[in-house]
Amino acid sequence: MDHRYTRFARPLLPAIIGLSLGVAMSMMYAPFSDDSCETFLSRQDPQQLVHMRGTKSLKSQEEESFEPRIIPPMKQSSDNDEVGGASKAKLIRPRYASTELGIREKLFVGVVTSKNTINTLGVALNKTLSNYVTRLVYFLDDKGPAVPSGMTIVNFKDNHPHLIPVHMLKYVSEQYLDTFDYYMFVTDHTYVRGERLFNLVSHISVSQHVHMGAVKTTEAGKAFCHLDGGIILSQSLMEQVRAHMEWCLAKCHHNDQSLNFGKCLIHATDMACTDHGGAKKYKAYQVKSFTFDTISKLSLIPEFNSSHSVFPMPDDTSHYKLHRYFCEYELNTTQQEIERMKENIFYMSQYAPGGVDSISWPIGVPEPYKPKNRFDVIRWDYFTETLIYLQDDFTNIKLLKGADKLDIQEVVKVSVERLNAKYNNIFLYSGLKNGYRRFDPQRGMEYVLDITMRDTSSGNQEVQKRVQLVRPLGQVEIVPMPYVTETTTIHLILPVGEEDREGVGTFLDDYGHICLDAQENTELLVMFIYQHVPQPGQEDIFSVLKSMITYYNKKYADSAAKIEWISLQSNGSYISEFYLMEAVTHKIPPDSLVLFCSVGMELATDFFNRVRMNTIPEWQVFFPIGFWQYKPNLIYDKKPYPTTIELNNKVGHYDMMSYEHSSFYISDFISARQLMLPDDIGNGDLFDMFIKYSKLHVFRAVEPALKHHYKHFNCQANSPPAHYQRCLDRRSHSLATRAQLAKLIFEHQDRLTAAIHK
Repeated sequence: MDHRYTRFARPLLPAIIGLSLGVAMSMMYAPFSDDSCETFLSRQDPQQLVHMRGTKSLKSQEEESFEPRIIPPMKQSSDNDEVGGASKAKLIRPRYASTELGIREKLFVGVVTSKNTINTLGVALNKTLSNYVTRLVYFLDDKGPAVPSGMTIVNFKDNHPHLIPVHMLKYVSEQYLDTFDYYMFVTDHTYVRGERLFNLVSHISVSQHVHMGAVKTTEAGKAFCHLDGGIILSQSLMEQVRAHMEWCLAKCHHNDQSLNFGKCLIHATDMACTDHGGAKKYKAYQVKSFTFDTISKLSLIPEFNSSHSVFPMPDDTSHYKLHRYFCEYELNTTQQEIERMKENIFYMSQYAPGGVDSISWPIGVPEPYKPKNRFDVIRWDYFTETLIYLQDDFTNIKLLKGADKLDIQEVVKVSVERLNAKYNNIFLYSGLKNGYRRFDPQRGMEYVLDITMRDTSSGNQEVQKRVQLVRPLGQVEIVPMPYVTETTTIHLILPVGEEDREGVGTFLDDYGHICLDAQENTELLVMFIYQHVPQPGQEDIFSVLKSMITYYNKKYADSAAKIEWISLQSNGSYISEFYLMEAVTHKIPPDSLVLFCSVGMELATDFFNRVRMNTIPEWQVFFPIGFWQYKPNLIYDKKPYPTTIELNNKVGHYDMMSYEHSSFYISDFISARQLMLPDDIGNGDLFDMFIKYSKLHVFRAVEPALKHHYKHFNCQANSPPAHYQRCLDRRSHSLATRAQLAKLIFEHQDRLTAAIHK
C-alpha cells in the first residue's frame, strides 16, 4: 500500500464518518417527524401557498410585518352609524411632549393669604420665592381691594377662613395633579429659602410617599404638620387626597387651619407628618418675636442658619431683612467653599503629573483655549475708557456705552483695589492706557489692562501696571422649558407696502409649494398698506396681487389653509407694528400663534417647526436672526444671479439689527400691550414691548433656515429716531463685505484712471 494515500486520507476520516451518521439519522427520523415538508404543505391553504410562492417566503404576511403600528381606539357603534361603515378615531397628540411622555415639573407652592396681608407679606414672599419654584399660587377667602400685578391669585366665595387649606387642596388636586412632583403649602407669614427648598426636593426620589414639614402633635397623639412652617407632599399622596375631598369638606371645621389641613391628609393618606423625606430632613425654625437685633442673635444658632423656612414673619420689612441676611450668608458660604476647593486643588497638584506647575491660573478655571489652526484663533478687542475698536466686521470704532462700559469700569475698579491691597494703598488711579479683552468659551472673559497710576510713596510719580483678569463662567444651568409638539397652526402675517409689490408674487408661489402642496398647518394673512387713500375711479395698485390670491385660493380649494387679505391706510405716516397687530387681533383668535414675515424671505418647513418649538404660550416668544443676502450685482461677477441663497460670508450676513421676524401668541401680546405706556407705543416695537412689559422668555438666536433675499431699505424720516437710525445702519451693512466694497472702489478707480489716460 502506498503510504502517500494513507497520509492524505487519515485527516478526512472523521469528517466522512460524521457525514454518514448524519444522513442515516435524518432518514430514520423523517417518517416520524410532524414538521416534514409534506405535512407542512398539507396543512396550508392553497391560496396562501400561492402568495408565499409569489413572495418567495414560507412565512405568512402577518409574520413578515415588523413595522410598529398605532392602533387607535375603536369608536363605539351607535344606531346612527352606517351599516358596514368603519368609524375611525382621529389620533390627536397633545401640544406638549411632556404631557405625552408623563414628564412633570418639580415644585408647586400654594400660599394661604388674606386681603389684609396680600399686598405686604404676600408681595414679599412672591419677590423672594418666585424665582426658585416652578409655580406659585396664592389662595384667598375673599377678593382683595387691589390685586398685585404678576401674582396668581385664586379666590374662594364661601367666606370661611378656616376652610381655605381644604379648598386649596381640592383646587390643586383638580388643576395640578399630574403636573408636579412635589407640592408645598404654606402661609404668607413664613419666609422660605427657595434655593435650599428646591435643592431638597430635587434630591428626594419621586417614587417615595412624602408628607413632611414642621411637625406638630394633636391631643390624640397623631402628628400633623404646622401650616406656617410649610408642608411638602409628593404627587402620589396628592392623588390619594383627591378621592377624599368630600370627607374633608364635611369633617374638617376646626378653627385651627393647620389642624384642618393635617386631619384631611391623615385621613386620606393614613400617613402621619414627619420632618424628613427619604434621607433628607426638612428644617423649619420658629421665632418667638422679631425685634431690631433678632437676626444678629439668631445668626449664632446653627439650626437657624441651616433652616429651610422661618416663621412667623410679623411684617414685610422683617421678611426683606431676613432675605438679605440669608443672601449674604449664602454668598459668604460660597466664597469659603471656593477657597477650600482652591487649597485642595493646590495640595493635590503636587501628586499630579507636572506637579504644582501644572495648575492653571486662576485655580479651578480651565486653561485657555488652544486653537487648532489659524481660523480658530480668538480675536482680542482693543478698548480705552471711551472707545472700543474693531469690535466686529462692520465697525472700525465704536463709542463705549451701556453694558460694555459698566463692565470695563468694574474691571478697572477691581484692578486698582487689588493693586492697592498688594502695595499698601500707595496708588492713585490716573487712567487706562490700553485695554484688551476676549471671550474664551472654556474659561470666560479675559482682560489685559495697562493702568496708569500715581505712586504717593515717591512724590506722585506716574507708574504703569499691567494686570490680567478673568471673569470665569458661572455654573451652566439648563432652563426648564416645556417640550412642544409640532402640530400648532401658524398664522403668517405678511405686511406689503407699495415698494414691496414686486416680491409678493414669488412669496405666494413659495407659499403654494411649501405650505399648500405639502398640507403644512399654516394660514396666511396679507396686509396691503396704502400710502394714500385711493380716489374713486383710480386704479388699485394691489389689484394684480389680489387676483393672484384669488387664483391660489381656487387652485387649492380642497386645502384647509386659505389665503386672506385686508387693506390698511397709512396716509403717509409711519406704520408701527402695534398698528398692524390691532388689525390682526380682530381677525385671529387670542390662542393663535402668529409669525411676522417679510417680502423676500424664503419659506422652509424646518423654520416653521422651530417656530412651533420655540414659541410657547405664557412662557416664551421667538425673535429669529435671519441670514440676509448682500446686493447681487455687487457680490456676483456676472449674470444670471443664483436664485438660491448660500450660507457664506461672501454672500450675506446674519443681521443682528433685524427684528421684523417674530413669533408669539396673541394672548401674550394682549397681556403685554395692556401694560404699555403711551410713549413706548409711539417709539417702541414688539421686541421692546416683550422685554419691558412681559415676564416671558424672549428667545433671540441665529436661525440658518431663515434666509432673506436682498432688500433695499427705504428709511422713513418720520419714523421714531431709534428706528430711523437702525434702518440707516442696516442699509449701510446690507450692500457687501468691506473687502468686496474695497475691491469695487479700486476697480472703479482703475477704470477712471485708464479713461483719463486714454
